[in-house]
Amino acid sequence: MSNAQEVYKHDSDLQKLIRPQWGWRAYFALFVFIIVLLGTAVHLKLNFYEAIIGAWSYIFDIGKRMFPPDISNIKELLFTMVETIEIAIWGTFLAISLSIPLGIASSRNIMPYSIVFFVARVITVFFRAVPEFILAMFLVICVGFGAISGVFALGLHTMGFLAKFYAEEMERVNTDPIDALKSTGASQLQIFMFAVVPQVLNAFIAYNLYILDRNVRMATMLGIVGAGGIGYELISAFRMFRYPQVTTIIIIIFLTILIIDFISGWIRNKLD
Repeated sequence: MSNAQEVYKHDSDLQKLIRPQWGWRAYFALFVFIIVLLGTAVHLKLNFYEAIIGAWSYIFDIGKRMFPPDISNIKELLFTMVETIEIAIWGTFLAISLSIPLGIASSRNIMPYSIVFFVARVITVFFRAVPEFILAMFLVICVGFGAISGVFALGLHTMGFLAKFYAEEMERVNTDPIDALKSTGASQLQIFMFAVVPQVLNAFIAYNLYILDRNVRMATMLGIVGAGGIGYELISAFRMFRYPQVTTIIIIIFLTILIIDFISGWIRNKLD
């Protein structure tokens, strides 16, 4: 390639970089998005102005009733918050235990059998599609009220998410270490343990911490349908119009999530 051709190619590449990225396709997509957004607002009869203006009087009224917080039964509430955390921990443990084999089966580059891959993907989609509340209501009917329903509801639902995360992470691994171990005659288990796991371990831990954080928040709500935890106390306080106690419960939940978030961030920083 001559110097003139190199200069021309360099200028062409530079022009592509500085050229405006918004072409007619981008404007058309934006136009379609706005039309869809406005159409759905009309269909749903959304009126944000009336909703916000009309809600202020109720917000001030309930806000006055919620303060000062009622801490007369703080020990019982803290105990139920601990129960909620325990439900989240067991739900996360169940999700991790089920997601590892399901994630391996859902990875195209690891699972050689198409039927196993297809069945695993269907299972992950199904449990992601069914909300925790539906699972919890079904399980409450099957196994009764209490923490066990919350554990299974959280574990099965988040299993679908974790298995998807695991599978996508394993599908993005560098294949060079895998090929190197294959050339030495290593078994499938050895290839997985020494070529795949080291590449995905940090991401797996980060995903698990995220799911634990999410499960703590969701476990507080599962008590509404009788699956144990502080959610039952929250809905009971609302129904009995004990708004000062509602404030106390919200503060406990907020502080718990805040502490877990700091701990998760500290662990992630250590992993990096």
